Amino acid sequence: MGDNGESSGPADEDPWGFLAAPKASRSPEAPKASAAVESEVVPSAPRRERGEIRAQVAGPSLKRRALPTAVALGAMSFTAFLTQITAASQLVTAAGAGWLLGFYALGGIGLLLMGALQFGFIDQQARLPMIRAVMIGYGVLFAIAVALSLASPWLLVGVGLLWVLAEQTNYLVPLLVWTLAGDEFNVAEGRKIFPWIATFGYAGQVLGLGVAAFSPWLMEGIEAPLLLVLILNPITCIVIGIWLARSLKGTSAAQGLAREESFRQSIASAREFVQGVPVWRHLLLGSMFTFIAGMTLFVMYLGGVREIVGDDPATIQRVFGLVGLVACLAGWAFSVLGVGRLLEKWGIPGTLLILPIVTVIGGVLVLAGIVSNGLLLVAVGMGIWLAQRWSVDRVARRAALALVPNERRARLYFLLELAPVGVGLIVGAGAAAIGVWIGLAWPILLLIVLVAVAAVHQGILVRQGWEESLLNWRLRRRKTNRSIAIDFDLE
Repeated sequence: MGDNGESSGPADEDPWGFLAAPKASRSPEAPKASAAVESEVVPSAPRRERGEIRAQVAGPSLKRRALPTAVALGAMSFTAFLTQITAASQLVTAAGAGWLLGFYALGGIGLLLMGALQFGFIDQQARLPMIRAVMIGYGVLFAIAVALSLASPWLLVGVGLLWVLAEQTNYLVPLLVWTLAGDEFNVAEGRKIFPWIATFGYAGQVLGLGVAAFSPWLMEGIEAPLLLVLILNPITCIVIGIWLARSLKGTSAAQGLAREESFRQSIASAREFVQGVPVWRHLLLGSMFTFIAGMTLFVMYLGGVREIVGDDPATIQRVFGLVGLVACLAGWAFSVLGVGRLLEKWGIPGTLLILPIVTVIGGVLVLAGIVSNGLLLVAVGMGIWLAQRWSVDRVARRAALALVPNERRARLYFLLELAPVGVGLIVGAGAAAIGVWIGLAWPILLLIVLVAVAAVHQGILVRQGWEESLLNWRLRRRKTNRSIAIDFDLE
């Protein structure tokens, strides 16, 4: 047994072998070890890939255990994307460029503040009470925001609050749900069940974008305000918050790590991990560059659509909704058909390189569309970025973060995903404000391309150091108390 209570025998020499490129050589003892384990645990187990870890779990099936988490992810994805498209169309038409950029930056500040607020205790406290409080809190805030939006004198205040809430539910809440799933399932189970959970996220995303795209026709037909459709949000948040806590009561996900840390200790722990695993420094820096460029690109896209199609909120909402819907469906299809193959062929670091490259291409297309007044080029440029972000990049980041031990995973989620997005929103708003001030979009879009190129460079450094990083002791996991039998097949 090692220092952390983990096996130090031959079966544990490469616990993450299935995440690295397969080696040509075979260990002569491997078939014997595999046969011995199979005869004791799973007599009729099918042949498996080298280095694959499988778990035989007594009790409910994986899908039954994962259903509450999957439904919660789908419901919150629906809420986030419906709100984001509806609020964006209202801000673009009613608020003007200055207000839009102000709320855009406010959304980034809100993400960073909420992330900092939870950073110190997210990995110590039991997650279910915290998530229940978060969901109900968002439900109350959504109800207030919708009420303000429907009252004419308070329209901008209400829509601005909706935009900030959309950013929270789009980035922060899914991270909490995925962290909950990481607590409930071990690595072997997660490899089987996480893609299934992700399909619920896609389904909620498609439904939210679909409602956002087509609700203007319905609302105009019944002569109701466009924002009235958002009454679904507070209901969804409150119901999911109560139901999720009850459904997962008594499971592994309901427990915290019961080790108290101060905020300063939590920051120090995360910093020590990033500095101690050198490849993560490049991964974090590359993520920062990627999302600064991507979020700035999104701001320029919003303004470009408004310049091309005019100030009608229903028309702009249809464009935003349809572009997002097509990008989401394309990303979903690609996740089903291609992401697994890319991970097998290129590995996690190679797959993470795709989004920075696509950011360069998307920036060039949006630039060409704005200069030529071509809506199709603008839509395609933004659409391919969203499709890759929602499919290839999302899966690759989940796979990379699966390497992080449980006691640090949520904090690294914040650092790798939440912080880059929050900083990207703030920097994107500032860059776009400069573009509005000088009256030219092309210098900002050119800057986006250069920042994305810097992200590609960081991704190359990640790829070069990835294999060595897998041997770092900081990636070793502590034993859990779950009653499972794990079959190590080393063939």
